[in-house]
Amino acid sequence: MVNILIMLHNSNFWKIVGWLGAFFVVLGYYFNANELAISWLIWILGNTMVGFYSITIKAYSTALMSFVIMLMNIYGYFSWIK
Repeated sequence: MVNILIMLHNSNFWKIVGWLGAFFVVLGYYFNANELAISWLIWILGNTMVGFYSITIKAYSTALMSFVIMLMNIYGYFSWIK
């Protein structure tokens, strides 16, 4: 448990989360362009990661945008799978 708390306070950890989140957002565009429903799940993951990263760097407007887009991704996913 202590190791997890140390990791969460490590700025390098959050930089990796931010870059992975950006990667997943771009990857989601690729899958969406190929009309695959998995794109929405990848976007949910990516936007969540970018949102949390943005909070750690105090970029609150970017965090809010990422979480709002994540909610739209959830809506998009359920719209596509019906």
